Amino acid sequence: MVENQTRSRLPSRLALSFWLKTTLAMLKPKLKEGRIELFFITPLKIKKLNKLYRGQDKITDVLSFSFIEGPRFPNDDLIGQIFIAPDRAKKQASQHGVAWKEELEFLFVHALLHVFGYDHENAPDFRKMFGLQAQIMPGRKWANFVNQIHLEHFGGRDAEEGHHGQ
Repeated sequence: MVENQTRSRLPSRLALSFWLKTTLAMLKPKLKEGRIELFFITPLKIKKLNKLYRGQDKITDVLSFSFIEGPRFPNDDLIGQIFIAPDRAKKQASQHGVAWKEELEFLFVHALLHVFGYDHENAPDFRKMFGLQAQIMPGRKWANFVNQIHLEHFGGRDAEEGHHGQ
């Protein structure tokens, strides 16, 4: 399910279905069925969610929630929710040197990895998660993009070593 709760008109030909199938093919999750909800929301709403669930009173680009682990309601096949702030993504796209459509697709794949249990709180987990994302979305453009993100999170050295099959 995809729902745009903003006034922003999203880019045409957003390849969400393609990236979902590609990600699932790479992950080969044990869970074979389930539903993921994707919401495009305003910066104000994502800021509220970020504060409520992560304790961070700031706008972020994407939030994801996984319901794979733990108890679930009977007959509820919801395995995850993803919230993306397209206005924030548009600003980041120019900073990262990619098209807005590409930024949104990158954030979607990133959020899917979170739904399936990946994280990047420390440098080894960052290399593992973004290494997997690099396998899903191969290409020099994405490697450069990930290096920028690594510098934003950890500073210092280049993250390139983590993007060759880890």
